Amino acid sequence: MTAAQLDGSATIPRESTTDILRRIEAAHGAHAALAFDADGTLWDGDVGIDLFEAFLAGRCARPEAEAALRREAEVYGVAAEGRAHEIASALYAAFNAERYPEDRAFAMMAWAFAGFREDELAAMVDRVLEDKRHAERIRPALLPILDWARSRGVPVYVVSASPRAVIERAVARLGVAPGRIAAMTPAVREGRIAPELGAPATYGEGKIRALERIFPELAVLAAFGDSAYDAALLRAARVPVAVAPSPKLLAVADTIPGLVLLAT
Repeated sequence: MTAAQLDGSATIPRESTTDILRRIEAAHGAHAALAFDADGTLWDGDVGIDLFEAFLAGRCARPEAEAALRREAEVYGVAAEGRAHEIASALYAAFNAERYPEDRAFAMMAWAFAGFREDELAAMVDRVLEDKRHAERIRPALLPILDWARSRGVPVYVVSASPRAVIERAVARLGVAPGRIAAMTPAVREGRIAPELGAPATYGEGKIRALERIFPELAVLAAFGDSAYDAALLRAARVPVAVAPSPKLLAVADTIPGLVLLAT
């Protein structure tokens, strides 16, 4: 075990997969589960961003999304002219410039597909995951932990701020069933995506609330995340693990008791 330096002062233990499995074994108890963030944690990169960038590149925004996108731009002071595509593009540019809040942006990236049938969106997701070589981006260091969970009958949950459609298909190859996923979920009406969320946002504290809804007897054995908005999820775990942490997560690491850093 080594220690990684944080902001020149605090340190965080850096541990191997084997070390972390020992911690999990020691903390294992009844009615406990593993909880994972998805993007940046289970794999390198962000499949929600991949999907939305493909959506913009293909000029896929439909008239059904336009009014909601325009309202969003007005509320957050994002200058946007034109139709649905131009407004979605302006919101995304504002998000990248940190002028549009992350929680709202991630929600928008789910409901901006308004007008799509669910099978149309699923087909687009499959193309994007294939084009971006998603299978090659899964972090090998986490596979033994997932294998351990399967062998012990410990349920694995994934809680993500990306659109549910892309997370479901991305984690299917890891053996995570749809019923154990919480993600940004748009409303669906008459078989088509509507321009609003159909479930509470899965961001920050919302990740914990989402996990409580799908896993009522909440006892998080270990949690894994990479972003500052995973901090609440990590604090809820007996064994909190940072995976390729962002600078913003490292900046709040001292507020997460027992945090360790996975050596990837």
